[in-house]
Amino acid sequence: MDRFDLRSPDGTLVLSAPTPDDIDRVTEICVDPEIQRWTTVPSPYTRDDAVTFLTEVVPEAWDKGAPTWTIRTTADDRLVGMVDLHDVAHGRGEIGYWMAPDARGHGYLTRAIELVLDAAFGPIGLELVHWRADVGNWPSWRAVWRHGFRKEGTVRGLNVQRGELRDSWIGSLHKDDPRTPVAPWDGPETTAEPETSLTADLPSTTAEPVAAGASPSPRDPEALVRQFHDTYALPVVADPPSVDRDRVHMRMALVAEELAELVEAVYGKAAGAEMSAAFTRAMAADDGTRDTVEAADALGDLTYVIYGMALECGIPLEDVLAEIQASNLSKLGADGKPIYREDGKVLKGPGFFPPDIAGVLARHGFKPRS
Repeated sequence: MDRFDLRSPDGTLVLSAPTPDDIDRVTEICVDPEIQRWTTVPSPYTRDDAVTFLTEVVPEAWDKGAPTWTIRTTADDRLVGMVDLHDVAHGRGEIGYWMAPDARGHGYLTRAIELVLDAAFGPIGLELVHWRADVGNWPSWRAVWRHGFRKEGTVRGLNVQRGELRDSWIGSLHKDDPRTPVAPWDGPETTAEPETSLTADLPSTTAEPVAAGASPSPRDPEALVRQFHDTYALPVVADPPSVDRDRVHMRMALVAEELAELVEAVYGKAAGAEMSAAFTRAMAADDGTRDTVEAADALGDLTYVIYGMALECGIPLEDVLAEIQASNLSKLGADGKPIYREDGKVLKGPGFFPPDIAGVLARHGFKPRS
């Protein structure tokens, strides 16, 4: 197979074939305790091991139609991870991946897996992609679960690490399967361990955070938001409707902020700044009016016209919401607890990863302007 690169739609990542120039960086990464814990890499890992991997194993795999890519940030061409398709035959292959300890929690793996799946079911021509990891490796499962993989079951003694048999989970994704979770999250509420997925030659790890609970259907936006509120202990009131509440000012500011972003996206930065300035003037002109009926009507109409705009612009709002939900639920702090701003707004924790909206749209044929 000829070597080829993969690039993220937002231009932040490139997946390219490893070269001998990566030997020192791979050596540095593969001494990580989590890679040592979950994969079959030699332990201790030496520079000679990296030499063998990059000059013999990887080229041979490419020649046999089993590609291995480095994950690099385009801003500084830094190797932050690696992902591969191995055991490629009869229209199927198995995915493996790892992320460098100093690059985890940025959403790189999420975008990389999406690119590899696009290639697997596109030019490579696979029908099915498999995944496996040692039982208990919840972070590895999280990495592919959010892309629609189905956990098929547990196989006793499937994985062998340094002479020890280990029970393994197995999962799969068919080319026609949806690329969003197809079952509720079945693991622990939070985990700080990096994901690892066992492969024959490629150590695999990353650190996409696992959020509390299972994602509701993106066809039910209120359920998505309710999950967010439950996860971060935000108010969900049961008393009679009223907009005369302390947090209404913060909520209005959030609505205005998103509207300003929409105006900027459609009309430009100057227009967005005008919208932000208009809201500041509106806040200053507050006369204490709190009309709950009109507010409810406006909220309903906003929801209606937002979906209408998405329909007329061809924007797959369900898929966009699912991507935003996964990102929003990654904001927990290192201790697994929410972090709040003084006004109650949820802040981003160290494991936060941004939503890959460009990737979602690309799956529906979107091509950014050159």
